[in-house]
Order: sequence, then structure tokens, then C-alpha cells
Amino acid sequence: MPENDVLSPSATLWLLDGSQLRDEDLRSFAAQLSASEARRFADFARPTRRRQFLLGRMLLRFAVADLTGLSASKLSVLESSHKPPQLIFPDGQRLAPNFSLAHSGEWAGCVMSAEATLGLDIEVKKPNRDLDAISEIAFHPREHIWFVAQPSAERVSAFYSLWCAREALFKLLCNLGYETEVSPLAGDENAAIFQNNGRHRYPLQVPDLSVVVFSDRPLPVIHQRLLTGSIPADWPVKAENSLCPLSE
Repeated sequence: MPENDVLSPSATLWLLDGSQLRDEDLRSFAAQLSASEARRFADFARPTRRRQFLLGRMLLRFAVADLTGLSASKLSVLESSHKPPQLIFPDGQRLAPNFSLAHSGEWAGCVMSAEATLGLDIEVKKPNRDLDAISEIAFHPREHIWFVAQPSAERVSAFYSLWCAREALFKLLCNLGYETEVSPLAGDENAAIFQNNGRHRYPLQVPDLSVVVFSDRPLPVIHQRLLTGSIPADWPVKAENSLCPLSE
């Protein structure tokens, strides 16, 4: 194998359709949360948000176990205020992989890499929402002008692609230890400048979902795995694709 192939970073994107998981199974998993995770879990008032948190943490443990060969029950997660969660291994010496979590509706996502720092966002596309009003509030003014100028047939995809890109880039910056606002990613002739600043955007094609991964280095390959099933032991890999996306 050529040396460049060995050194080229890659990432794996796990997507979990949690609609088949019962509340009682999730409550059973809650007993496996670390102390800091349990404190954060207890702070969520809405049942939907509590469920999403558990789905994400189940998926994280599953993905790390697949990557490392460790039992998921031996992994722990440290929560700190205003910081991304950190993986803790039982031996205390293993180098933890980089990861980013996201959720939307009954979906949870986890992207992971041993080499690259990452940011991920996923969103279930809901075309009946008032996207114009949300855009005006949530996006930079130049981004909003760009969005409302999109052809009507492309506006739903354009909205969610931009939304996910902003969220994924923000998570990447947090994982890199930066505290900064996200610059406009559309509607500006300089909007693509992040490509030249170690920030690479990868919009991925997933039915009914908008998915964007940001990385601090180019990723020649992103492996994609879609999981379904009523309990983790039954999660079959329904689809596994090696993607070679290009930065936008």
C-alpha cells in the first residue's frame, strides 16, 4: 500500500434511526451513563430531548466499541460546562478518537476519526416549516438574502444544507478549542475562505436528512453506516458506503 494511503485521514459516520427503540430500553441504558452525563441528562426537562441525549450516547459507545474493539460498557464520557464531551478509556492511556454528535427527531449521528478533528450536524428535512422566517432570525443577513433568492424547488435543501453547515462548523471550532462566531457561509464572495483555513465541508447525501461534516483536514474517504433495530445488539449494518466527497 502506498505511504500516502496509510497516512490519509478518514472518518466514519454512524447514523442511527432510533424510532424502533422503546423508552424502557433507553431508560435501562441511562443507568450506564457516567456521573457527569447523568447530571446533564437530569437537567433536560423535555422527554424528547432526554430521549435524543440517550440515543446519541448509545450510538457514541457503539461507534467507539466498533473502532477500538473495547466493550461499550467499559467506556465513559466526561461532561464539562461549555465544552464538548470527552471519552475516557478504562486504561487511561489509550488515545481517544475524535468525534462529534448530532441529533434530529428520532435520528442520532456520530462521526469519528482517529486523525481529524470533526464537527457534525444532521437535520430531518421539514418542508412545511416557515423557513423564510427562521432564516431571517437564525442566519447572517447575507446568508438570508442568499437563501430567499434560491429557486423555490431548491429552497428546502438549500436551507437545511446551510443550517447544518453552520452548526457543524461551530462544533468543529469548539472541538478545536476556538471561541468564535461562524462567518457567513453563503451570500458572500469570501464565503468559501474557510476552505483555505483548515476547515473542510462535506455535505453528504442521505434520504430525508441533511448531513454536513466539517473537518480540520481533507478527508479522502468518509465511511457511512446506517443502523436500525430495537436494541443495540440487533443493530444490523443496513448500508455501508465509502464516500469520497469534495469540499464545497
